[in-house]
Amino acid sequence: MLAKVNALYLRLSMSDGDLGRDNKDESNSIENQRQLLLNYIEDRDDLECDTREYVDDGYTGTNFERPEFQQMMKDVQSGEIACILVKDLSRLGRDYIGVGDYIEQIFPLLGVRFIAVNNNFDSAKFTGATMGLDLAMSNLVNSLYSRDVSKKIRSTFETKWKQGCPTASRVPFGYLWDRTSKQRWVIDPVASKYVRKVFDLALEGKNTTQIAADLNRERIPTPGLYAKMTKKQIAESALIAPDSEMLWKPPIVINTLRRYEYTGALVMRKNKTISLGSRAVRSVKEKDRIITENAHEAIVTHEEFEQAQGAIRTVSPMTYKTEWDYPLKKIVRCGNCNRLLTYGTRHGEGCFVCSSKRAVGSFSKCYNGFYREAIINARVAYAIQNVIRSAYFLQEKLQDRNARRTVQLDIPEPEEKLVSDMEILKAERMRQYEAYADGVIDKTAYLKKKKELTEKIEAIENKIWEVREILRVENEPVDCLREVTEKASAYPQMNRLSQELVQAFVEAVYLDGDSMRIVFKCEDLFQEALEKYFLDSGMTKDEDGSWVYPAENGTNDRDMGVYRRRWRE
Repeated sequence: MLAKVNALYLRLSMSDGDLGRDNKDESNSIENQRQLLLNYIEDRDDLECDTREYVDDGYTGTNFERPEFQQMMKDVQSGEIACILVKDLSRLGRDYIGVGDYIEQIFPLLGVRFIAVNNNFDSAKFTGATMGLDLAMSNLVNSLYSRDVSKKIRSTFETKWKQGCPTASRVPFGYLWDRTSKQRWVIDPVASKYVRKVFDLALEGKNTTQIAADLNRERIPTPGLYAKMTKKQIAESALIAPDSEMLWKPPIVINTLRRYEYTGALVMRKNKTISLGSRAVRSVKEKDRIITENAHEAIVTHEEFEQAQGAIRTVSPMTYKTEWDYPLKKIVRCGNCNRLLTYGTRHGEGCFVCSSKRAVGSFSKCYNGFYREAIINARVAYAIQNVIRSAYFLQEKLQDRNARRTVQLDIPEPEEKLVSDMEILKAERMRQYEAYADGVIDKTAYLKKKKELTEKIEAIENKIWEVREILRVENEPVDCLREVTEKASAYPQMNRLSQELVQAFVEAVYLDGDSMRIVFKCEDLFQEALEKYFLDSGMTKDEDGSWVYPAENGTNDRDMGVYRRRWRE
């Protein structure tokens, strides 16, 4: 087995971003953290292996939702990491409870050593014990520090809001950041006309449905489409639908009419984080929001804003909401606009419908009818059965093919021999260290020999990586098929669709009128497996991308068995 690596975890938060200014301490900078950890490793022979860096630059320590930290934990779970090193506990995190869980429970459970250099903590010295009072106090101080910083930042923001300076990253539709001051919003000459149009239609007495229809008829872009056209920041959820299906709907009109910012006021603190480090937020009541009048130029007057609210119909709040439970839950999408279809019942039978089409009517090209659940379920179940039969067939064929090809692969040396050679060299390196510790050889001779052995070990590790990469590329499709067949063994009744069965095999189902497109999990590797089989069978691609046997081959379609059809890319 290839040796594990030491993980160097480095983190610098946004609040540390001004290190080095005004004589501030630079000890937390990424470069200093890196150098400290490398120096520590260099002096320790028990940490003699490769290192791998994980750097979260600009991420808070109040939670663990950081990309590099999450990647490091994935590598830990896959058995690639032997030891995690940090400068101090605050770099791992500032959540007292979370950091304690990782040190005392998660890391020991996963068999990973943890070292916090400046805290003088090494989990190898505390096996089966808690982190100790000193470390616990340090962890608590980090948590309290983070809470104090959070309060100070919030206080600073509130002061700016009351002065009319926004801190939100997104600007309301109809405004732009003032390029000169970066502290105010200015009117967008194009988008502000669209906002004005919405209010004018409302002042004419039209309701939100009629306003949306007029805007779509005049092909006025929605806030999301306008942001996309002008390459502004936009939520990923808004990019699901194609441009032609980004249409005005009553909820978008309502959101526009309810934005008090169009009167020239700055409205801040609309949402509040539930707890420090959490991304969960709750809406703040209007009376508790911070509103600063005359913060920027208005698009509508206060009187027009109040009158326009009459376009919004008063709807009684729902007293309850039915939570449907069905096999294809959150899987079925419209094949035209890519949005999730709405599930409901019609004449006592489950069905799917595109709610976006119902909302915008003829302006959308989505299918206007109902999709019967029973028919969709039957077609999906049949498709899953075909995929599983294909997986069994392909797995057998590719295993035979790979067995024949293994001897033909350009592998420098067998992995078993390389691993054995590497272990011998590591043992020799340890013997050299023992000889140096016992005074048999001097430091100069030891370091020279250590360098030679380390270079040889690294060369062998590179060869092992090459061998494994060659075999991985060759065996990846087979592994994917094996995963499919192993999952299939847990579901003997394939003709009976269930949520568990769907979640195991299906990524999404797209419906568009009479057509259905099913996206299966591991589809790319499945396609690669097909291509390997087709190439091995002597097939070629024709002009339209279909796999066919050459005419001179003389093989008819019946020889294809389960692959009787022409497969397209």
